[in-house]
Amino acid sequence: MVRSIILAATMAVFAVAPAFAQDEEEAIVVTGARYRERYEDFAVPHVSVMRRADFAAMPLTISSDTREANARREELRQALRNLAGRAGSAVTLGILDESDEEDGETRVHPFSVELAMSLLRAGARPDTSQITIITRTAVRPGDTRDTIEERLDDFRASMTRTGRVEAWGDDLDLIVLNPAQYRGQIIAAITADSGAISSALGSAYGARLEGLENPIAWKRAGDLELRLFIPYRMIILPRDAAA
Repeated sequence: MVRSIILAATMAVFAVAPAFAQDEEEAIVVTGARYRERYEDFAVPHVSVMRRADFAAMPLTISSDTREANARREELRQALRNLAGRAGSAVTLGILDESDEEDGETRVHPFSVELAMSLLRAGARPDTSQITIITRTAVRPGDTRDTIEERLDDFRASMTRTGRVEAWGDDLDLIVLNPAQYRGQIIAAITADSGAISSALGSAYGARLEGLENPIAWKRAGDLELRLFIPYRMIILPRDAAA
């Protein structure tokens, strides 16, 4: 199940790795649980914009249960180095930062082995350590959820494992590039809709719009599709009151 959405800045499909790296500071991951607390229960307004995802990502957890702690760390470090060496235009890597509690957002930082190693934590079993990063890929024309998952799974399977290293993926996440670029389009559609309703009701009535200052929100509308919207409210009033 798609559980979250990742936001980043605009890039060309055939320049995935360089362009994403240039705009990492704008990449935001909205994790399923934290995002649902803020937006999942919102009713999608009548006016919204449908958008096919630009990129997709899958969390990748790398684990080792080698008994000796230093040996575990070295095995995980080698696995991360191997992944970094295999990443390219088809699949890139990122690091998650869940420090933005206020917005319920998780930011993406450029990948480095040392930054990934700072995420080292204990696993569920004794004498186990693990690290979670993300793998991501462009959503190409003709792609389906299955083809994207296969591409990311193949990348994971290509990792050279040393010692007792294991790796597994998680739910697929969607990426939309620079969602703020759609704000004007959404507001224009909202005002056009309110104008059409006011005209249909006659000159005695007008529409008052509330909430247009809210940030853009989104919901999944399919395996690779998102519905972008602003949580707004339209109130129809006598024209003197609506002014």
